[in-house]
Amino acid sequence: MAASAKTKGREAPGPDDVHWDGEVLDRLDDEIERVREREERRLIRLARKAGYFQVRIRNDEFLAIFKGAFLSEPRRRSTLDRLEARREAHYAGRRARDARRKALLGGFLVAQCRHKPEVHARLSPDIRNWLASHRSVGVGTRNVEALEGFLADPAHVGLTARSDGSETARRERTHRLILLGAWVLARRGGVGELRALVAAELAQFLEQGRRVARNKALLKGVLGK
Repeated sequence: MAASAKTKGREAPGPDDVHWDGEVLDRLDDEIERVREREERRLIRLARKAGYFQVRIRNDEFLAIFKGAFLSEPRRRSTLDRLEARREAHYAGRRARDARRKALLGGFLVAQCRHKPEVHARLSPDIRNWLASHRSVGVGTRNVEALEGFLADPAHVGLTARSDGSETARRERTHRLILLGAWVLARRGGVGELRALVAAELAQFLEQGRRVARNKALLKGVLGK
């Protein structure tokens, strides 16, 4: 039973897992830099010992020698390669959690706006202005265009699951939810009505879906608990 509970705990990130992602990445970056510098010093030392600096050698000749001597048969992965793979996997996981966090908040905002048209009417101008304020004018314009339907009508089909269930439709819907969630994260401290909505309604919204504990853990900082 204890082993089962331990396995279950690994399936979902807890509140502390989300909170400490940044420090884990920092430690990996430090270790990668340390190992890279060590291996570069080692390579220079061995090249000098082998007489590399006493002769002229073209790049293509060097690559041919290297591939023939080192890549012609299977070898164990280097420490540096393993560390970089770990960092990439961890960063991908962190980005996925960040995207889910924003998508959840976007879904919450859509639900609030559909049930309370007056809230949608008051918040839409701020959403539009925030999207358009992106440092890249082109990106800002595209973001506004992506949410133009929602800004005009909270029940717009672009944020409703389509009957065809296509992958393209799901990706577009998720992208729109992430944009709205990013606005919630950026503006919840400065827009009083949004702050009040989050405080009063977000926990209840999360309890309506599956993976309640996981979703609350992802949004612990927003829930303030």
